[in-house]
Amino acid sequence: MNPPERKKKTTAASISETLRELLPYTNLGWQLVASILLFFAAGYGADAILGSTPWLTVVLSVIGIVYGLTSVIKTANHLQQRNKKETP
Repeated sequence: MNPPERKKKTTAASISETLRELLPYTNLGWQLVASILLFFAAGYGADAILGSTPWLTVVLSVIGIVYGLTSVIKTANHLQQRNKKETP
């Protein structure tokens, strides 16, 4: 009896599997940028309405950076724990 032959993955299948594994990590960058821009825009708008330039823009931008970084760290830790569970 011959041992069962393993199917060789095609290049397209290998690339698609790699991209599927990397996709959640690409979201991390967008998550950080979106939170910073959202808080910056809120601060800029509030400064325009209240005339307190540039204080609210600076404060809300810093809050956006802190929020974005903590969110990225939490998501990365979650993804890492999920990958550990999936790996035998």
